[in-house]
Amino acid sequence: MPISQKFLEKFDRNKVLDEFKLKEGMKTILFFAGGKMGLARKNIFEYMQILAKKAETGEIQVIAISGKNKKIYEKFKEISKECKNIKVLEFTSKVPELMSISDICITKPGGITSSESLASNLPLLIINPIPGQEEENAEYLEEIEVAIWVKPKQSFEEALEKILKKENLEKLKENTKKYSNPNSAGDICKNILG
Repeated sequence: MPISQKFLEKFDRNKVLDEFKLKEGMKTILFFAGGKMGLARKNIFEYMQILAKKAETGEIQVIAISGKNKKIYEKFKEISKECKNIKVLEFTSKVPELMSISDICITKPGGITSSESLASNLPLLIINPIPGQEEENAEYLEEIEVAIWVKPKQSFEEALEKILKKENLEKLKENTKKYSNPNSAGDICKNILG
């Protein structure tokens, strides 16, 4: 899957943390909540409440991206209004920078976001795949041990605790290096021209 060359850049970690008023030394979770098409499910609000509760303890900080969906943005702002360790953003062009400073990405397993996460050596906590290709993506990503998939009727909170365990996170992160292909766009061009 070709991805932007921005995901190959090295960003100044401290500069990105400062820009988004994030703290060094805390696990950082990047949460993609859905988009303007309304594909997000209601359980994302439950997930946000669980993340907010955990962020209040100071164990994690969360960057929650609502995209162009105003309803999600407003609800996330409401859920997190008492918590300093959550940043709620609307659409942003700074995804490469945010992935570069994050420890975990919580998202649907679309091809582009999954590829960008792997290129950023960012383990995935998979939620709400669309039946068909996204479910196949989720199965594959879990099989190669770069992700944990929260299946229907499974506990999001338990999956979050599991992925945050140091040994699990380190293993998943190491596997992202094995299965990432950040130069795919260049490789495709070489194959076409070669």
